Amino acid sequence: MKVKFLLFFACLCSFMGAWAQDFGLSLNISTANQATINYDAASGIYTITTTGEDPFVSINALTSALPDDQCVLTFDYQCAPATTGGLQIFFSPTYSEARSIKCADLANTSEWTTFSKEMKNTISNLGWGAAKSVMRIDWGGRSGVTIKVKNLRFREMNDEEKKNYDITGNKDAMMKFKAAHLQNYLYNNVYASVVSHVSVSADKVTISGKCVGNEDFALVEAMPNIDITECKKFAHRTSVNNGEFSLTLNRYAQYDGFTYDRLLSKWAIVGNLGETDTLLSHARYADEVAAISSPSKLTPATKKGVGAGLGSTYMQDLVDLNAKNITCNWVITQFIAQNKIWNNNIPYVYGGKQYYINGDEVGTWDNHLSFYEKHGIAVSAIILIPLGTPDASMCPVFVHPDNNGGNYSMPNMTTMESVNAYAAVLNYLANRYNGSGHGRIAHWIMHNEVDMASTWTNMGNPPEMVYMDEYIKSMRLCYNIVRQYDQNASILGSYTHNWTYGANGWNPKNMLTQNVRYSEVEGDFWWGVAYHPYPENLTKSDFWKNDTQSTYNPNTKFVTFKNLEVINDWILADENRYNGSVKRNLFLSENGTNSPSYSETDLAHQAAGGCWAWKKTNALSGIDAFMWHNWMDNRVEDGLRIGLHFFPDDADNPGGRKPVWYVWEAAGSDRENEVMDPYKSILGIEDWREIFMLAESEGRTFSANKVFVIEAEDYDEGGQGIGYSARQGTDASKYRPDSKDVEIRQGNSYSGGWGLAQMGADWNAYTLNKWVNEENKTISREMAQENWGSWYNYSFEAETPLEVNIYVHHGAVWNQWGMAAGKGYAPSTTSYNIAGEPYLNWPRQYAGAMVLSLDGTNVPTTQVSRPVAPEAYQARGTNFNKVLTKPENWTSTLSNGALQTDTLWLWPVAGGNNTGSAYYNAKPDYKNVHISKGKHVLRVTSLCGPWNFDCLKIECYEPSGINVVPSAVTPSLNVSQMGGILTIDSKETVAIYGIDGRLHATLPAGVNSVTLSNGIYILRTPTQAKKLIIHP
Repeated sequence: MKVKFLLFFACLCSFMGAWAQDFGLSLNISTANQATINYDAASGIYTITTTGEDPFVSINALTSALPDDQCVLTFDYQCAPATTGGLQIFFSPTYSEARSIKCADLANTSEWTTFSKEMKNTISNLGWGAAKSVMRIDWGGRSGVTIKVKNLRFREMNDEEKKNYDITGNKDAMMKFKAAHLQNYLYNNVYASVVSHVSVSADKVTISGKCVGNEDFALVEAMPNIDITECKKFAHRTSVNNGEFSLTLNRYAQYDGFTYDRLLSKWAIVGNLGETDTLLSHARYADEVAAISSPSKLTPATKKGVGAGLGSTYMQDLVDLNAKNITCNWVITQFIAQNKIWNNNIPYVYGGKQYYINGDEVGTWDNHLSFYEKHGIAVSAIILIPLGTPDASMCPVFVHPDNNGGNYSMPNMTTMESVNAYAAVLNYLANRYNGSGHGRIAHWIMHNEVDMASTWTNMGNPPEMVYMDEYIKSMRLCYNIVRQYDQNASILGSYTHNWTYGANGWNPKNMLTQNVRYSEVEGDFWWGVAYHPYPENLTKSDFWKNDTQSTYNPNTKFVTFKNLEVINDWILADENRYNGSVKRNLFLSENGTNSPSYSETDLAHQAAGGCWAWKKTNALSGIDAFMWHNWMDNRVEDGLRIGLHFFPDDADNPGGRKPVWYVWEAAGSDRENEVMDPYKSILGIEDWREIFMLAESEGRTFSANKVFVIEAEDYDEGGQGIGYSARQGTDASKYRPDSKDVEIRQGNSYSGGWGLAQMGADWNAYTLNKWVNEENKTISREMAQENWGSWYNYSFEAETPLEVNIYVHHGAVWNQWGMAAGKGYAPSTTSYNIAGEPYLNWPRQYAGAMVLSLDGTNVPTTQVSRPVAPEAYQARGTNFNKVLTKPENWTSTLSNGALQTDTLWLWPVAGGNNTGSAYYNAKPDYKNVHISKGKHVLRVTSLCGPWNFDCLKIECYEPSGINVVPSAVTPSLNVSQMGGILTIDSKETVAIYGIDGRLHATLPAGVNSVTLSNGIYILRTPTQAKKLIIHP
């Protein structure tokens, strides 16, 4: 969702009459937008008729400064019908959401009614009100509204407004205290007593825990409208004794005239000390909730998805694109009312109160969700609370009382009436859309971009900690209701791309860290992340070049398509997992690249960005879904063209498919590379692996007659070695603090390992609950194919020209590979045992393969043999036979019957990862490698299977000559040089090789001239060899 900017002008003059003490205003009719305005001078009445959905007009610029006490905007009005979307006031000199304030709608009335909005803090905070200041008024979002306005002015606050203002000022101070209390509650206070478990059955709630100390203890209940750190005396309490306890209470209770479901409460222990309670434990929500229905888990066939859209064209598009994930905006006040205002009113009782459901809205969603369910599409509902409601009496019920603008509000949970209404509509939706015949909501995204709260989920200007406490309440309320009907549904928080960008804690990383902490102290729940990794500048498609503040540092300012590895790593980290073990859902729920225009170039760059975004998303194991936003270009999105389709009113191709549509269609299909590869040139890459995070280390200067070790750990070389972290950042050249090896594999590492390059695709999965052959008890076991491409780079500098020998130090990987299929039995509904698999022999279980390159060129190995894998065996992640027998999958070549290869096959010794670390080959794996003076990069690349990389041992020697290095054989090979031309005089044929072993030229016997670029070369004849160094 984007910020909507409005543009209008205003002027202002002194207004004489009954309000001479006030600061009079008048409209500048010439600035009207999507509205016609007439002014009757005799009566002082403006008649405004809106002609579009974006009507606004200005007032004339201030001719003098606005007095400090003139801070209430006031006018009298008549209106028919009511406005929608709320009024909005913008303040010069720049016009943005940040310099605006939203107000209530104008009611449908034929009587003169007074509108007033106190703006003292807004005017002060924005520094507005000097002479020549400008203000503009947006009259809602409905066409065909007639508004009559008179007596437009600023005035002083009346007594009631002054009282409310004083209360608000005190409230700000109270909010700061509350934030400090929450900080102590979450991070500083140590409680001896504990509520350890809460179980909710159909009619009972059982709370277990332990009281420690000599207090007069009580178990207390905190409903969502109660602040656990601020309540002085809890109304609902039960005495408990010192020691362990278990209490069973009725699930439903009568509170404030409602039949309250205690499923929504959390429970804590307090010291019962007369008039004031002392909190003695963290509060805890329900750990277990009785299921009313239990639909099976919905696992989409692909990560690919599309953002919100409606209509038959959109629905068919999902099928054509093979998109299996979508987001839908659910404005919940469109579903429920407490008066009969709908064309089709469906009576609905919740908490003992009568409500009315909008039958027409339900019918529309029944149609859509049934279609999505039929096609295996997972729906994520975005729960939104607008500032206006169809049933006006429910506006204060749903909108947070501290809301002061924005596009949507934090839900009001400050009263039992509000809690009941909010729970009622969520309960209706969760019960109806659980896959029981009307479709299914698979996931619930709570509100929108809460780190930009003032714009997208507004609850005034609280400290971030106070805001997060309220947000957690909303997530918990939804979760406890939804889990009754679907135990697999997750509750997702919504965030912008501002990973650490934002003052005073208002950034996604901090908020997510707080989510984790709440889960630790109040009991975990199945929450996840709905992230919006748009480019830093949404208008520019070339994020791969422009996003300079999106780095691979875990504290990067932004996470965009460029550096998705950062949030991928965060979601995969053990400390952020559900109950410490299960990865939470991570959806890229709103994102896309822009085409600034419909030129061929801009459209191609948008499509190229889509290729990058998909390739990276699909490879990162922490990301579960990617919903492209927007389905179609939308005129209200600030001129952005981020859709898959052209504008519906485009002159040349209305609603047509853009090039990025065809990219999205191909994503995940067998045509993916065919469609996406042509866009590599725009991205400036030759291989898709280049878009991924590269783990690097640097800072070593090599010199002759020394041995250097590039280590994954501070191992046998002690301080002489150079340890590294498998992450970029300030610690890249420091020793790792653990004793683990670096695991060269795709995807994130296993427990204790360190993944490199995050390439994805290293997986091994059983198809559960499905026999390939039930009679023979044969099950399916799926595997990735060639695991090419994980790498590690090391940058270094050679002090002088060097000749080096390189040894690879590596470890084993246990239980990583297995057969592609086998016979077995099912000991439970969630696991299978495989029986009768062949013995795990060495090539199958342990063998790996790698390539070492120097400055981008593969270095030949010293190996003269290769592993032989039995035909029936298939290594996990790699079919060895396929690699060994097909030249296109094997980079080795044969020369004179001997193996001349740049593929190094690895056979670690028996034992675990660290046991394997003790192994070096007796002879160098790479011998007589020539390195010129200057900076270089060594790159270790995995060709198949996971294996553990410990270090490279590098023996450095001086070359035996400066320009021409003769061999020990009596020379019959003479070389001279003039300029860039070499003259070679030989009685035998001469082959010229580079240091990588590649043949550059073959010369006949005799005198020949050849031109070579700067570098080190090997001249070979059948009887001798010479090394040649051509200097710059």
